[in-house]
Amino acid sequence: MSDLRFTVFTPVYNRRHTIHRVFDSLMRQSTKDFEWLVIDDGSTDNIKPLIDEYAEKADFKVRYYYKENGGKHTATNMAYTLMETEYFTILDSDDAFTDDAVEKMLAAWDAIPEGDRALYWSVVGHCINSETRELIGELFPDGINEFDDVRKSASIKGDKTAALRTDVMKKFPYPEPEGTNFVTESVVYNKIEKEYKQYYFNDILKIVYYEPDSLTIAWYRDHVKEGYVSNFVWKQSIINDVGIKSIKDYFILFQYTFYGVMSNKKLGEITSGINKGFYRFICTLLYVPAKAIRAFRSKRGVNE
Repeated sequence: MSDLRFTVFTPVYNRRHTIHRVFDSLMRQSTKDFEWLVIDDGSTDNIKPLIDEYAEKADFKVRYYYKENGGKHTATNMAYTLMETEYFTILDSDDAFTDDAVEKMLAAWDAIPEGDRALYWSVVGHCINSETRELIGELFPDGINEFDDVRKSASIKGDKTAALRTDVMKKFPYPEPEGTNFVTESVVYNKIEKEYKQYYFNDILKIVYYEPDSLTIAWYRDHVKEGYVSNFVWKQSIINDVGIKSIKDYFILFQYTFYGVMSNKKLGEITSGINKGFYRFICTLLYVPAKAIRAFRSKRGVNE
């Protein structure tokens, strides 16, 4: 294990023009008990010399690794093989931390009684908008850490950021399905929530910059076919790890089947991904309607 307690992990793809925000905010941190791990996911904007320059200036450890482009989830899986600190956080290459973010995240972990710490997988704080400097969403209510129902905590609106236990996250690597370079974090988080809890606190940790070409804004628009594969994996996670909680949730089974059809998967591939036999039966019934909708969309010239 590392002598340091914390890793700030930044996956980067063609963000030479924004990554200075990350570096500058790390230089301002009130504690330097961390390393900065940069995984370059196949950038073509000559970012390595800039990271080398930052490493010369930094008063903290900097590690840089290059990999072929595969998406943030594959960069994260690679980071898991490299991290040796007790905790880590993900700071995207176009955002920044508040000056005491690392210190507050470590303090939040230390605030959990040592005997209870093994029950938790992350500590979660808040973000502010870079332009307005206002909180994104809402504060956590009193008593949130005593909620038994995970869905109550998830209902608190707004962007959040978390410091995660490295040993837990290494047990839950991201799937790397063929046909897409985007897998939502929920696919992994849904599994972890079945075994571990989150600890919530109301400190501001991150400054979010909304870039016009950011992943969340532009990806689905520009990668329609890949989006079907991505959504197929996401809906599968909801069905298996979250479950069908109400009548309206059964629509998720149709979405899953439809995304499977749109991803050119056969019926056996679709049903084999579902744990419960009753849900597999429903997906079997939905397969023909989903294929009919695909044929209708294709006839109408809808972009697939």
